[in-house]
Amino acid sequence: MNEARAVISLGSEAARDRKDAVLATVVRVEGSAYRRPGARMLVVEDGRRVGSVSGGCLEGEVARKAWWLTGDGSPALVRYSTREEDDGERPYGLGCEGVIHVLLERLRHEDGPALPIRFLAACVAQRRAGVLATVIGSADPSRARVGDRVTLDADGRAGGRLPDAALGRSIAARAASCLQRGASEHVAFGGARARVDVFLEVVRPPRSLVVFGGGHDAVPLVRLAKELGWHVTVADARAHFASRDRFPAADEVVVIGRASPLADLAIPADAACVIMTHSVEQDRALLRALSAVPVAYLGLLGPRRRAERLLAESGHPTFACAGGLHSPIGLDLGGDTPEEIALSILAEAQARLSGREGRSLRDRPGGSIHEPTGRAGERVAAGAVR
Repeated sequence: MNEARAVISLGSEAARDRKDAVLATVVRVEGSAYRRPGARMLVVEDGRRVGSVSGGCLEGEVARKAWWLTGDGSPALVRYSTREEDDGERPYGLGCEGVIHVLLERLRHEDGPALPIRFLAACVAQRRAGVLATVIGSADPSRARVGDRVTLDADGRAGGRLPDAALGRSIAARAASCLQRGASEHVAFGGARARVDVFLEVVRPPRSLVVFGGGHDAVPLVRLAKELGWHVTVADARAHFASRDRFPAADEVVVIGRASPLADLAIPADAACVIMTHSVEQDRALLRALSAVPVAYLGLLGPRRRAERLLAESGHPTFACAGGLHSPIGLDLGGDTPEEIALSILAEAQARLSGREGRSLRDRPGGSIHEPTGRAGERVAAGAVR
């Protein structure tokens, strides 16, 4: 989500500076690729750029060609192949065995921030998910054009506009399904002669991390989480620990009560919570309070015997969080410094929030790093407008 924030910031700056820009978005990947659909890069006419669409091998080419490819103001869909033997359009022969489809869109400064940037900004600011549906292929421009969009926010409100209003409603309905499942997808609407290909991207807000405890070992945890683009809250009953001076990068720093530690906190259901106060009294109260909160991840710092004692003193609560309580906390990475422990904690939380087990990619079944994508997984929308 750091990338989204950077694109939002530079896009807004470019509009204020009266500079045109080109937004490059990965909208489809076939085979293996470093970045997945939804990856973005923004290139401003004065040379500034943020984000990426690959591991660094395509960014220069995209930045150089973006302006003339969108010279007439129309979006351009460009195919880049990284397969070792590929003589098709824009082959790169990098041996990555993938094909990347990138949508290039000219953003005119007089129009202000473009729809995708405005929508990203709303999801980040509100910390709520939404769906950005982008037309990436159309056999009938009277129905939709490449680059046309439909949006759906967390409250079910649809935005954007297509020439074919009925198609827009069908896309919005499909977007609602994506939002409910939390999964992006490619969908083809209509028959062969009127086919419209759409990339429905679930835009997720920054991950939320709530760190209970403001000790010295919380400092690298907060810093690393912010580097990852997470929304970080630090909470402690001790005001000298829960201070803005101590955690300048945190999004929120809260002094909590000892009796009701969650009273002044709004914890999202998809949050990761880490208890590391080094105070038996606080840890006990927090375990009792958090046991009933269905967060996505809950971890407790400290050795196993300490956790067992705290749980016994708390009445052996049943935890509502996904996966139960993680204690000892973190993946077994072999570190013992505060920075290494922070890495271990965030790695475990990242795996849990992503539905992964946190094992080596070498041992991942099937040999694929990512979930399968490409035309083989393409689906034709049921009940699509014909």
